[in-house]
Amino acid sequence: MLRRYLSREINQWTQGGLLSPGQGETLLADYDRRHTGFSLSTVLAVLAAALLGAAVIALVAANWEAIARPMRVAMIFIFIIAGLFVSALALRRGAKWIAEAALVFTLLCYGAGIALVGQMYHLSGDDAAFMLAWTMGALVVSIAFSSGVAAISAGLLGLGYLFAQSGVFEGRSTDVLDFSGYGSVLAVALAIGLSAWRSRSVVAGHLCALLLICWAMWIVDDTLDLDPGYILTVIGAIAFTAGSLVPANLGQTVSRHGVVSAYGAVLFLSGLGLIQADLAKPGLAAEIALAAFILLASVSVLAIAGGENRLIRRFAYFTFACETIYVVGETLGSLVGSAGFLFLGGVVLAIIAFAVMKIEKRYKSVESQS
Repeated sequence: MLRRYLSREINQWTQGGLLSPGQGETLLADYDRRHTGFSLSTVLAVLAAALLGAAVIALVAANWEAIARPMRVAMIFIFIIAGLFVSALALRRGAKWIAEAALVFTLLCYGAGIALVGQMYHLSGDDAAFMLAWTMGALVVSIAFSSGVAAISAGLLGLGYLFAQSGVFEGRSTDVLDFSGYGSVLAVALAIGLSAWRSRSVVAGHLCALLLICWAMWIVDDTLDLDPGYILTVIGAIAFTAGSLVPANLGQTVSRHGVVSAYGAVLFLSGLGLIQADLAKPGLAAEIALAAFILLASVSVLAIAGGENRLIRRFAYFTFACETIYVVGETLGSLVGSAGFLFLGGVVLAIIAFAVMKIEKRYKSVESQS
């Protein structure tokens, strides 16, 4: 919520007698104290730090052979310490996003330092060890500085560690269960959750949940001979049903149509999409039947929880639009040619956009009346 909008609303509440003038000023002061939202200056500061970090890495790498080994290590430490010092100084002066930008610079230098020092001293290791070390550094920084950006970075790096540890990009297959890998990824996920809680970063919390989901899928894929699409569909259906049928007396613990429902809906519809993508020449009738089921599922999800959860609403719209275009392409695409398909797709999307606009207006009117 923008401060200007909040200030206007508080003024209206004050004029209507809902708040006293002193209460309105107190609310605005509390908002200013706790506000950590992104702004254009924030984005530019973080991007500038990322570019500066990349420039430093490129400069050092280009002149790597001309620098003596002790000087190389000293330079890396100086860059890291300088970034931490600037971040601490910025925090003391209340410049939170300068501090976050400095931490982005620090983490880039830290990751580059691990890679360059390992190459310089011919240290043995693989991609998983590199990603784990980088993730641990981001976690330490995030917890020490209560940094949301560092927590998000740790979440992204944690996903990279999972992919490297599981060999998802190598296509390797083995009958040996990697219990140490399962445990290490779980520990990293829990640490990311701690950093997300410490920094109050919602995005980092979502990344933690995504990492746990991928971790569970990795174990299932290693232990069971099942299609991931079916697993996601079943887990998503259970989570969505549980989140949408929460008893009223548990509302303070798990909110109905809240995050559990949202994750369930995303997993459920994504699983159906994977099943559809993995079909091996099922025939037009089977394809259309599955597409119709997915359309019905997206409408059902929207009808059950869309009015109370924006994420569910957006993802249901997206699924419905993709499936509609898919049906048009499968049924009419080969008959009307590419130009006709594009025209029909544009018309269908325009109709969907109009319907979504009407639905959103209805939801907003219901919210304003409640």
